[in-house]
Amino acid sequence: MKVANLFSYQNLSTRKKIVVGYIVPLLFMVAISITVYQSIERNIETSHLVENSQKVISSSQELLKLLLDMETGMRGFLITGNYVFLEPFHQANAVWHEKILSLKMLVLNNPKHSLRLNEISVLQTVWLEEYAKIAIVARGNKNQSEEDALINVINLIEKQVGKDIIDKIRLIKDELIQEEKALMLLRQKEARNTEKVTKLAVVLGTSIALFVAFLFTFFVSSIIVKNLNILVQGTKKITKGDFDSNIKVSSNDEFSVLADAFNHMSNSLELSINKMEQAIQAKSDFLANMSHEIRTPMNGVLGMLTLLEDTKLSDIQKEYITSIRSCGDGLILVINDILDISKLEAGMLSLENKPFNIRRLVTETVFLLDEQASQKGITLHTSLDSNLPETLLGDRLRIRQIFLNLLNNAIKFTEEGHVTLAVSLTYQNDNKANLLFKVVDEGIGISQPDQNKLFLPFSQVDNSISRKYGGTGLGLVICAQLIKQMGGEIGVKSQLNKGSTFYFSLLFEETTCANDDELMLESGQEKLKSTSLLADEIPLNILVAEDNNINRVIADKLFSKLGYKVDLVNDGEQALKAVSKKSYDVVYMDMQMPLMDGVTSTINIIEQYPDNHPVIIAMTANVLAEDKQKCFTAGMTDFIGKPINLEDIIASIKKLKH
Repeated sequence: MKVANLFSYQNLSTRKKIVVGYIVPLLFMVAISITVYQSIERNIETSHLVENSQKVISSSQELLKLLLDMETGMRGFLITGNYVFLEPFHQANAVWHEKILSLKMLVLNNPKHSLRLNEISVLQTVWLEEYAKIAIVARGNKNQSEEDALINVINLIEKQVGKDIIDKIRLIKDELIQEEKALMLLRQKEARNTEKVTKLAVVLGTSIALFVAFLFTFFVSSIIVKNLNILVQGTKKITKGDFDSNIKVSSNDEFSVLADAFNHMSNSLELSINKMEQAIQAKSDFLANMSHEIRTPMNGVLGMLTLLEDTKLSDIQKEYITSIRSCGDGLILVINDILDISKLEAGMLSLENKPFNIRRLVTETVFLLDEQASQKGITLHTSLDSNLPETLLGDRLRIRQIFLNLLNNAIKFTEEGHVTLAVSLTYQNDNKANLLFKVVDEGIGISQPDQNKLFLPFSQVDNSISRKYGGTGLGLVICAQLIKQMGGEIGVKSQLNKGSTFYFSLLFEETTCANDDELMLESGQEKLKSTSLLADEIPLNILVAEDNNINRVIADKLFSKLGYKVDLVNDGEQALKAVSKKSYDVVYMDMQMPLMDGVTSTINIIEQYPDNHPVIIAMTANVLAEDKQKCFTAGMTDFIGKPINLEDIIASIKKLKH
């Protein structure tokens, strides 16, 4: 009763049903595999033995041929007295011992064959010493006449010493070959029998295994299908919003547990949906508030910079304003990226549809990035189709955003060469124009696996802390989403070390209304409080480690205003080298830099110069509490957050005096 109950489909779990249905056929297959393996091993062994027999027979035939060559060559010389006939004799005699030794190695496992070969070797030596050499010497004797030499040779031949020895060798060789042939036939017969047994085992075993597998599969599948149908019907009711219906399964296996889980899920699903909708609404409200709270002060800062630019400024003030404006633009770009990706994901980003001039937009975009490219020694090119329409309807600012993102990336990942923005007209019909845009660079290229990461949010090919190339990882995602919303699709063609081409096409409506606003390169500045030359009061040798070009310029100008001539390096590794070459009083160290970050550089400097290292002060945008603690733990003595202001630098220098 207990055994019957154990195998009842009601109580046996699905896992046990499947395991039993798997193990039983598997045992048959294992038995078949073992049988086949043993048969293969026997066949391989038999094959080797047959192959060895063939080699023994072949080598024996070669040995007999050598003996025949020696005998034939000797006889030719004895008859003619011409030494040319001895060449086959000498050649065969030269390789005789090598061949017979090789044959002995093949029959090491056959003592009878070994004795035969030893006997052949002895007989050949006797034939060579007691007959062949004597006959050759007798025939080649120059002190006797030709007639006497032939008489002596005939006498030796008539004694039949050489013939008897050769006949014995042939007889022994024939016995060896016949025995090997018999062995080979026997082994071939054994191989055929083994093959028949293997085939029979495979056919019978596989048939039984398939039959058993079919029975268990039918049994288990019928139960699973029945329970699955019950679950499917229940889930259909849940998807239709019927959360009150319960799923009932008669078995006591995993399906019963699953049915209970579905019932519990249906009871809580409605509540979860309500909570999710509330969370989505809260997220939307939060994004709206953040957009307002972040954009308002940023617009105020940039707006005041714009007003300040209209005042009378000196050249150096204009330079300061340009640096600040560039930093402000960079900050607003990051903020815009974060807010834009959130809006795009929520489907809340709206696009404008206003007239703009595509040629002017391309020219002005390239102008914005020309200085950045020039600093790297890169040439920016444009390639514009001569048939491009004059004015199009679209969102000029969003298209410029796409251009800037793609060109920025191209410049960032190109060390030398050209970057090209190309626009071509693919077709034009009924006031509709389809344009193909390409950004082509000669940079480091992208591998095929890394190309799959390009359009994923917050994803970068190199995301280590000391990565050579930075960025939020949102630029290409925003480009892809914007292009998709405009009805296009972005793509990339790239090879490592051969550059990349990003391309997309958009369909525009043509218009004759020209209302394209002028794109202007903005700049700005912040007033700095006048101060006396601090360098006269506290003379210092100062090193600044900063990887951002603009930040290096700002740092240089700020320290110059205080009367200091500072040295500038691009990363922590260069800072370490600079300290080894020159004695500095203080190093202002950025935290996150390529090749070697500021924390690592600080640790290395202190380790290499424990007693006379310079004072190291953090000057970084990583302003969280844990970032400050990392700096102090590494050995830095002070901390200046970015954006940098003159008062913080003055305060840090005055601390050094005390």
